[in-house]
Amino acid sequence: MKKKFVMASIMVVVVISILVGYSYANLKSNSVYYAKNTPHKKGVEPVLMLLVDNLDWIYNPELEGIEYDFDGGNVIYNNNYKSEDVPWFASHYGKEYHYGSNDYKSYSFNSNFELTYCRDRREGKVDIKNIDVKKVKRDIYKIFQPVINKQTKPLINLQWLFDRIYRAKFN
Repeated sequence: MKKKFVMASIMVVVVISILVGYSYANLKSNSVYYAKNTPHKKGVEPVLMLLVDNLDWIYNPELEGIEYDFDGGNVIYNNNYKSEDVPWFASHYGKEYHYGSNDYKSYSFNSNFELTYCRDRREGKVDIKNIDVKKVKRDIYKIFQPVINKQTKPLINLQWLFDRIYRAKFN
């Protein structure tokens, strides 16, 4: 009887471990898909945030001109723009987000994706009151949309769990 109880306990632990592990991997690797469908407050950009936060988990399609860098932080480069300055988008451990446009400007966003800083790399600091933040966000989407579009749907949809876990981050 004691052996059966021990075996049953071990089986329960194994099954729970597998379910938790699968759920974690599912949420991370499909986070961009889930972010497209999650409720969020105005101004927060869950898709962009999770695109770079989970870059080492999500599908990184081999697209012409797109490069990924995982060394020291997650960065996506888009070399398809005919300019000296290559646009890039990066995450600093989900606490800050940085975008380098192809017009020599660098933008910093906080963990709520609110613009906190802008610098023109030729002229110096720019007053953020003079920046059209919506336009900057549209530009980021436009430049990195090919990667967003290639993200797959999850085999098992755990949107309800994703929404529950990320509710505080995006609201």
